Amino acid sequence: MDPKTLVKDLDHLVSLPDICIRVNQLMGSGNYSSTQVADIISQDADISARLLRVVNSSFYGLPAKIETLSRAITIVGADELRNLVMAATAMRTFTGIPKQLVDMTEYWQHSVTTGVMAQSLAKHCNILHSERLFVMGLLHDVGRLVIYLTLPEKATDILYITGGDNWVLPQTETEVLGFTHLDVGAELMHAWGLPESFAAVAGYHDDPKQAGDYQLETSLVHIAKAIANGEMVGLNVEEMLWAINPFAWEMTGLSAETVSPMIEEMVTKSHEALSLITPQYKQALA
Repeated sequence: MDPKTLVKDLDHLVSLPDICIRVNQLMGSGNYSSTQVADIISQDADISARLLRVVNSSFYGLPAKIETLSRAITIVGADELRNLVMAATAMRTFTGIPKQLVDMTEYWQHSVTTGVMAQSLAKHCNILHSERLFVMGLLHDVGRLVIYLTLPEKATDILYITGGDNWVLPQTETEVLGFTHLDVGAELMHAWGLPESFAAVAGYHDDPKQAGDYQLETSLVHIAKAIANGEMVGLNVEEMLWAINPFAWEMTGLSAETVSPMIEEMVTKSHEALSLITPQYKQALA
């Protein structure tokens, strides 16, 4: 058993929706128009409706209502809309996981919060194309879902051993499986044809120094993840930031002093984003 085999096994259970694959292929070619991207997305009525709802929300604060996907792409950009497609379809893809393994409401709350915070921190650092950090953060822990779906019995054993302590999770996974959810997440990013930076974030968000050419992106997600974790369990700011690897501060140029005042606004934005992308979670967050 290895991560690549596990990801192949996943294909029998779930697969990335065709709409994502086609949009990624088109945009990866570098030769496309907003109309072409919109034509692909519009073939999925559910995703189209969600995207227009998000674009017309206060999350973007646009002065006039956007009524077509092609116009939405013109206004917010093709990359941003592709990221929203990935967010919505990823949430729709992973279903049927036993509740005793994971509370999916909490899982996506954590993941969306991490994504929103990673993007906000990237903007603060004036990083180009900061919108890509949203999906990197959203998908950073998706390897866990792969393990839950394909190896539910072993996943149950791992959760029993760790007692919910995420600090010892990778070590326990290595002892039980021979690899970790980080390894699986990186392999899934490759299988889905996403950029190498996505695989680096998925594989090394616990230790961004190991992320090679993508230490900056991985450090941003690492910081965002720590804040999201702390916010979910009710830690104060000092406790949230304690878990951050000093290397991540050094790589990003951020500090506890610069990040702390941003946390409340980032949490509010993440709750809005989650309720917009997946309305069924709105009541759970209330």
